[in-house]
Formats: sequence, C-alpha cells, structure tokens
Amino acid sequence: MRQANTSGFFANWDPEAPIKVGSYGRFDPDTTRFTVLGNIYDPEFQALLDAVDGRFTMSDYPPELDPVEQDMIITSSGARKHPFALGPDAKKENFKKASFKMNFKFLSGKRSAVLIMHKPRLQHVPRNKVLEVLYRIPEFNGLFIVPSVYKCRAWSIYLSSKLEETVSVALLPSKVGFDLEWWSNSNSDFLRQGTDRDGFASPFFCAQQKLPLIRRYMRGLPTPDPDPGDQFWIDGYPGWEPVDEDGYDDPVWEDDYEPPTARVWRRIICKSTPQW
Repeated sequence: MRQANTSGFFANWDPEAPIKVGSYGRFDPDTTRFTVLGNIYDPEFQALLDAVDGRFTMSDYPPELDPVEQDMIITSSGARKHPFALGPDAKKENFKKASFKMNFKFLSGKRSAVLIMHKPRLQHVPRNKVLEVLYRIPEFNGLFIVPSVYKCRAWSIYLSSKLEETVSVALLPSKVGFDLEWWSNSNSDFLRQGTDRDGFASPFFCAQQKLPLIRRYMRGLPTPDPDPGDQFWIDGYPGWEPVDEDGYDDPVWEDDYEPPTARVWRRIICKSTPQW
C-alpha cells in the first residue's frame, strides 16, 4: 500500500455506475451527487472546441491509462487500520490465498468511512495537452471537469454506525470461475463491495474547475492564456456548506431531514485524511 495525494478527489458511492474521464457537470449541493452534463469526448462537444481552436480534435487525444498501482486504502478520522485477525467466522475460509485482507477498528460516537481499491489504475486526459485548450472554452465557467478517474479490479466501501466495532474484510478467489469475491464479518447495509474483471469500476474521481484569471497585466488588454494550461485548473469548491460527521450541515440543519447514505458517505470520505 502507498500514500497518495487525494486532494481534489471525490468518492463515488456507486462505483458500478462509472464517472468517465472527460465528464463535466455540477455537484448537487443537497445530495452531493455529481451530475454529468456531457463529456469532452462526445462527438457533439467538437463544436465548442472548433469555436476556440479549429485544429484541435479530442479523438487525437484519447484518455491514457497508467500502470497498476499498489492497493489503496482511504479512511476518514475515527477509522484505524489493523492487521487482519481471524475471528470465529473465518475458519471456513482459506485466507492464505487472499489478495487483500485487513481489519478496521471504528471509534464509538464517530461516523467514519473506509474506501479500499484493489489494483487501482489512474485513467486521465493527456497531461499538458488537453486542458490548455479546454480552458479557453467559456461554457466551462462554473462547471467541474473530470480529468482523471481511479479504476480498479475490486472495491469495498464501509460507513460506520457510530458504534465501536472491528470490521474484517478480505478479497478471496471466487468459489466459482476465476473471479474474486469479498468476505467480511459484517452484514451491515452500509457495507458495499464489488469486483470488476475488466477493471472498469470507478470509486474515486478527480473534479476540477477553471482558475479565474481576473488580473490583467495592462489596462485594456485581455487576460492572457495560461501556460501550461494544466496549472490553471484547480481543485474546485463543490458548493455545499460545512457538514458534521453525519452529513448534516453544520451548525444548523432541519431536524426532520435525514440525509441519504450516499450524501453522508461522500461528504465524510471527501474531506478525509489518508491513513495507511
């Protein structure tokens, strides 16, 4: 496992409904879901490109896929990683063949979350080539673009119940076929796990906004184009107010409103500090 810079990345509560590289849209401030309005690789997007650079075609710059990385674990505060320990329910399984196994201890009275990615690969638009041109498209003002997405072979998401507990997870060879399957000592509804033989699941995506250039070098001159353009796309502000560990707006929230699980999960994990 390795430590990674997760700044600007957001968790996808439903990794089997992938958010693709090149998507653009907005975050819903209430549900915190990312609403996709289009994709820079859609054929109809070419008209916006032609308006700023008639020689640039997105089909010439397809997404790039980096090599497989070490397994990644991202936790929020209140969750602690511990070595895998066999419990009474573990005797039925052959954990010696596990591709991944670990225990997570959750503190009492604190809502916490864990995201596990097995064999993640970062898919992204070509660096220092595409974003420079996209910066000049005025329709992107106020929108988010997804320049990179983590895809993985298998993923596991857990949202704690604010009780002190230890959750064990392991990734084992499937009893049927040549796939993988998850094992856990928890049967919580807030435990979500999945595998994807083709590695298309996307539990983690980056969303950035254009850096506003409001200062001009000389009066009457237009704002200069950034060089290189990648440096002028920054981690954006999704638009929701600060929230507590249960996903409620802090410090004031409607007493009769219960936020959906996806809202709680996304807000907790997106403001988390990586722990390894």
